Amino acid sequence: MRLRDNASYETIEERTLSEADRKVGIEFDRVVWLGSKQKRNNFSKPMRIIQLHYYDVRALLGHKRKSRVSSKKTFRTRSPEHTLLLATDRMDLSAELIGLIYRYRWQIELFFRWFKCILGCQHLLALSQNGITIQVYCALIASLLIRLWTGRKPTKRTFEMICLYFQGWASLEELIEHIEGLKSQDQKQQ
Repeated sequence: MRLRDNASYETIEERTLSEADRKVGIEFDRVVWLGSKQKRNNFSKPMRIIQLHYYDVRALLGHKRKSRVSSKKTFRTRSPEHTLLLATDRMDLSAELIGLIYRYRWQIELFFRWFKCILGCQHLLALSQNGITIQVYCALIASLLIRLWTGRKPTKRTFEMICLYFQGWASLEELIEHIEGLKSQDQKQQ
């Protein structure tokens, strides 16, 4: 998670930075007790704080961006450069990887939204790593097969129609009619 610049913490350990960490803009990596002295007992274990100096590569190429305003009015800037303070309890990951995960957080969110909404994977079928891996692979394979069959990326309606066909509630003719309708829509748009 991202912390405000005025976050209160007490440093326990200063972790050494690798050359890769420095290249991506990590300024420090610390293990800390987060919060003021009165609230420090609310946390059961120390946290890790990473300071990342970030710059927008697109801005250097001339791309203009709007000012970013958060709902809490804590982050306003038009500058392509800013410093982020990230907190995590993951002590096993490198600082470089944590910064990368934070940068790509919206792509990760969009993937899981697609996974849950479009592919209908509302619940995990297993709790083990192997079970989750199998479920993700099956969903990705199903998505690719739908793409090959329909010629377009799968939509929620197409996925629902295929599910209805497999459940016996829709005939093969209805499914083919749905897919042909999608193809005719694509031809009209071109």
